[in-house]
Amino acid sequence: MRVFDHRGTIRLPLVVLLIGLLIATASPSTAGPDEPGRVDTGIYTSGVLTYSYEAFVPGDLPENPALVVMIHGCKTTAEQQHRANLLDPIARGGGFVVLYVDGSPFHLLQQRCWSGLLAPAVESRASGDAAAIAAMTRLAIERYHVDSDRVYALGMSSGAYETTLLGAYFPDLFAAIGVHSGAAFDHGALGCVGPYLPTVSTGQLAAQAFSAERQHRRVLPVIGFHGDADPAVPYECGREVIEQWRQTDNLVLTAQADPHGIPPQPTGITDGVADRPEGLSYTVESWQQHETNCPTLQLWTIHGMAHYWSGGSADPDSAEFTDARGPNASRAAWEFFSRIHRTDMGFRCA
Repeated sequence: MRVFDHRGTIRLPLVVLLIGLLIATASPSTAGPDEPGRVDTGIYTSGVLTYSYEAFVPGDLPENPALVVMIHGCKTTAEQQHRANLLDPIARGGGFVVLYVDGSPFHLLQQRCWSGLLAPAVESRASGDAAAIAAMTRLAIERYHVDSDRVYALGMSSGAYETTLLGAYFPDLFAAIGVHSGAAFDHGALGCVGPYLPTVSTGQLAAQAFSAERQHRRVLPVIGFHGDADPAVPYECGREVIEQWRQTDNLVLTAQADPHGIPPQPTGITDGVADRPEGLSYTVESWQQHETNCPTLQLWTIHGMAHYWSGGSADPDSAEFTDARGPNASRAAWEFFSRIHRTDMGFRCA
């Protein structure tokens, strides 16, 4: 295990909001090409806050690999998310690095929730958890010689709320994002924790995300996952994620003088049953742009699933965080990400 310490200068107001939601130094080690990999740990200091992270690095890492940034949910640590969602075996097969980011000791006061859920107004390109996660991402890009056009963010629950902010504030950093059991850009807890209360229109949220992208605007691919029996984050909020990004991406296409927008109705729908014991059924809806070879938007609805990571570890230690009966969200997210290469205007489909 390797440990790194970095310092930054971003700002974060001390906002303490308590809500209920379901929920250093070490000796270096090396991994040879035939070994499963290693885990490096590190810290990132921003003002009075010190964040931590761990990175899974496959033993047989290609030159200029891809990077997936995994952002945990409330009441969860990076290490717990690491064990629960089973991304590491997929990273070994796909040859990419996984960065598991964690909050600071301050986040214990808000049940380890990210501020994208509790106080999205404090988040920006230069402040809050979003800026800290972006900074840790850049450190990983540099250390592991990552292909900067193949960097992706994937969040669960409050981490998913944070991920939608990352997509809007840093479209020049993240090629695509994945949102598992979260909400649209800047929606926050009000209206998307407990009962669904659309306090602001989807069109307004789409316009706000478009504004947040500023000069870095580009079509951003998004994959979403949500259980339709989720009692913590309403299923309607998961659907709104995709509709918000469809509208935001269409605003980008209009600004680019592209006459072909992303249609309101999905261009493809697939039903299936997870290949697992007592597997849950699911529906995958995809939205594809004109003359593209892969979907720009995709929504996985897992029928009968509550507020869990779909298809994660069946280990009893992970039972609080995962529903092993669901389709493998980690694999589906990587299959979506792996075809997306960031460009200045949007993406190219590999």
